[in-house]
Amino acid sequence: MPARSKDPIQQITLEKELHICPACGYTDGFHVSFKKAKSSKGWNVILICPQCHKKYQIDWNVDLGN
Repeated sequence: MPARSKDPIQQITLEKELHICPACGYTDGFHVSFKKAKSSKGWNVILICPQCHKKYQIDWNVDLGN
């Protein structure tokens, strides 16, 4: 199993569809995690590639309640 990525979260732009990792070419989608937003009480949605563990952010924010 590859080591977990220590790279910073990369900002990417969503075009028509996003299921292929830009870094390694993995084609079966992403895991999802959440990171507390600094400027609001919401959460940023972070996509993580299951194969290379690169992290991506696409300006998706959610309110997870308290």
